[in-house]
Amino acid sequence: MFTQCPDCRKIYPLNKGQLRGKKTLIYCSDCSKKFNALELLNEKPTGLIAEAKAEFIAKADSTERSRSNKKSKSRQQTKIETDIEINKHDPDETAISALATPSATERLPWEAEKTPVNVNWRLGFIMASLFLLGQIIYFETDSLSQNTSYRPQLEKLCRWLACQLPDYENLAEFAVLQSSFAPNPGNTIAFKAVINNQAPFKQRLPNIKLTLLDYNEQMFAQRIFAPKDYLTGKARTNFSIAPDETVEAHLIIAAPKTGIGGYNFDLIY
Repeated sequence: MFTQCPDCRKIYPLNKGQLRGKKTLIYCSDCSKKFNALELLNEKPTGLIAEAKAEFIAKADSTERSRSNKKSKSRQQTKIETDIEINKHDPDETAISALATPSATERLPWEAEKTPVNVNWRLGFIMASLFLLGQIIYFETDSLSQNTSYRPQLEKLCRWLACQLPDYENLAEFAVLQSSFAPNPGNTIAFKAVINNQAPFKQRLPNIKLTLLDYNEQMFAQRIFAPKDYLTGKARTNFSIAPDETVEAHLIIAAPKTGIGGYNFDLIY
């Protein structure tokens, strides 16, 4: 960095440490001018005269005096006087030189202010973020696991973590290939249906809601059957159906006293 005397325009080099003082008064060795180094501060020694402020333009008499002083004094290295040396020229005023010991806490005008980070605040932010993440996982896991776009990645993650996703459930991806409702000897009625899973994922088997209608197509009886009620054959412990798998539902119910004019059945969870 460089500064310039506002009277004689002499250029003085400065370092960053010299600029950290609370006051940066410099005593010019050519014209005996005492000035603030920050008034005409520049990164390069060139262009300082052109960029000098108008209020620092020296008067004619001071210019003549500075020229005479230059002739009488030999060229020497720039001197930035201490308080004692400045008081010799001006005993009534105490000046702080640019060579004053810089304060480690002071920052230069162009330096960004560094605000210390509170450790407790940072710890609280991390805990709040983890709490929010836990809430998202708790409340959104079911909905994400039912999303066909995210479920393959979640299944891979669960295989790696040795966890288990909730069963995929989408009734729209079940197809009923055939169904029948016929009387049997012994005053019973047999209900049969063939259910196919058309989803790309394993699904939990749905319940069957069977509704009986009279001859006026009015409902007079209704019952819900769980998978363990309508599956026959080998005993099953896992009531799920693989992709493109087909299962047969068999139900034997007692014949009601009201004549059966029709029936409806729905797959529900």
